[in-house]
Amino acid sequence: MKQFFGFALTLMLLIGCDVNGAGETTTGSSKDTQISNLEFTIDSTYLQGSPAALVAQGKVKNKGTSTITSPWYVEAAFFTDSTLTTKLGGNNAQILVALSTNQQTFWKVQFSSSNVNVLSYPKFKVSEIRGIYKN
Repeated sequence: MKQFFGFALTLMLLIGCDVNGAGETTTGSSKDTQISNLEFTIDSTYLQGSPAALVAQGKVKNKGTSTITSPWYVEAAFFTDSTLTTKLGGNNAQILVALSTNQQTFWKVQFSSSNVNVLSYPKFKVSEIRGIYKN
């Protein structure tokens, strides 16, 4: 009986672990609903010193015929460089405005990590940008 409880406790601890690191966001989930007909532009990317983070910001435009209702999220992946072969991770930012057809708004996504010194990647690139509704 003790072995069973030991096994059950170990299993619960493993299932409850945060495999991404403290407070890091899971991106690219198929559980989220991707919003179609969005056009993203990246206006700037930069390193933020304190707290250490990679930052990307730009605009998003609704090119579809349906209104995008609030709240929704802009999600982005951060890579070490322009080859887009080594992914550092990703994050999302909540957008609290609805967008009708041809309307646009600003977005800003930041990425930091307890596993990686993000300041070591001054030539980082952002890709896999998408709009999502969280399910």
